[in-house]
Amino acid sequence: VWVAAFRIDRTEVTRRAYKTFLDAYGYRAPHVDEPWANDGPWNWRGTDYPAQTGDHPVVLASWYDATEYCLWRGARLPTEGEWQVAALGTMDKQRIFPWGNDYGGQRLNHGKMMTPNFDDADGYLTTSPVGSFPAGRSEFGAEDTFGNAWEFTSDMRVDDWRLIESTPSEFGLTNPHAPAPGLHVAVRGGSYFFDLMPNPAGERNHFLPEIRRKTSGFRCAAD
Repeated sequence: VWVAAFRIDRTEVTRRAYKTFLDAYGYRAPHVDEPWANDGPWNWRGTDYPAQTGDHPVVLASWYDATEYCLWRGARLPTEGEWQVAALGTMDKQRIFPWGNDYGGQRLNHGKMMTPNFDDADGYLTTSPVGSFPAGRSEFGAEDTFGNAWEFTSDMRVDDWRLIESTPSEFGLTNPHAPAPGLHVAVRGGSYFFDLMPNPAGERNHFLPEIRRKTSGFRCAAD
């Protein structure tokens, strides 16, 4: 497919940046009233994020929350095509990971296959401050596209490419997009809870748009 020129955040949206949104807009804070959400550095208290995590990616935000934040900033969530170009480069590069084709456990904040899936072998048990793994940076300068937090895209997850929209072009399929409504949204990149070593192609997943998870974050894009 072909993707038109676009801009995308260098990092995932941080909790400090999200707090600015909450304070300015009066929006719902990332909080889930369930025991698991209190058993780690995830739940907010009002508009205050967990202590010493301001530079970490915001989690416990749903796809709807992420969409609203990007709109507030005058931006939007990236399409899957845009996200993939930012993370892996153009198709001729044939990359599996942002840095190449060989797995590198110290290049990203990852988990492990064995439950409970937390792994501090990379230096972080849960999320890490954005940009903590410069060796995992993509060729375009995008940080933490793999690992740290799953990242929402603006696309629904579809099983039939006839359901997508695209721009007519002499090149072929251009700016593909699977718009809402849909049952699941497409997420990319894995997280601190996910092991990419045995699952290099598993960095593409799908989540329910209304669910707030301790592993999902996002970054914004713009034309």
